[in-house]
Amino acid sequence: MNRNRRSPIAAAALSALLLTACESPPFLSQLMPSLPSLPGLRSLPDFGIWDEQTCASVDADDVKRVNWTRVPEINMRIRSGEFEPMIVQMKQGWPYVFRIRNGDDEDHTFTSRDFFSSMTMIRITIDGDRQNRTCVPKIRIPAKKTVEMRLVAAVDGRFEFEDTPVPIKGLFLSKGASGVIIVEESFATRYR
Repeated sequence: MNRNRRSPIAAAALSALLLTACESPPFLSQLMPSLPSLPGLRSLPDFGIWDEQTCASVDADDVKRVNWTRVPEINMRIRSGEFEPMIVQMKQGWPYVFRIRNGDDEDHTFTSRDFFSSMTMIRITIDGDRQNRTCVPKIRIPAKKTVEMRLVAAVDGRFEFEDTPVPIKGLFLSKGASGVIIVEESFATRYR
């Protein structure tokens, strides 16, 4: 009976001794200092794996006729790490001016791959600076700045968004802030 008690203890001691005698491979020890810590994840470069985003489109002539000063506006605010409102409703086929104002002292990222691929993004400006790309999976909102998107809600559906620098669900990199955008199906589209 004493022999059975000593076996697990002896095995643990032997394992610990063997592990301390092992060295990590040289390539791993050289690589470790260059790996970012978790707080530095926002400084990771964009490796281009999301550049193949496809986005919805609408007729260019229809977009030219839009009077952007008279379209519905959606104003969202980020304060204390939370999006407000957390639920946004839109109507399919309508143009919108969608503004997100970051009231915090840190950057936030509005991420929703499905939303951006289902909208026709006409223009994106960050603090008044027009961006070159309009088909994106996420938008970084700098501290104390405002992002404005001119878009047409091309596809109906329910689109979740969150504050995460990586537009892949399930990586647990979200800062916790999230919400949903509901685009209602257009009556004319429903009964064609």
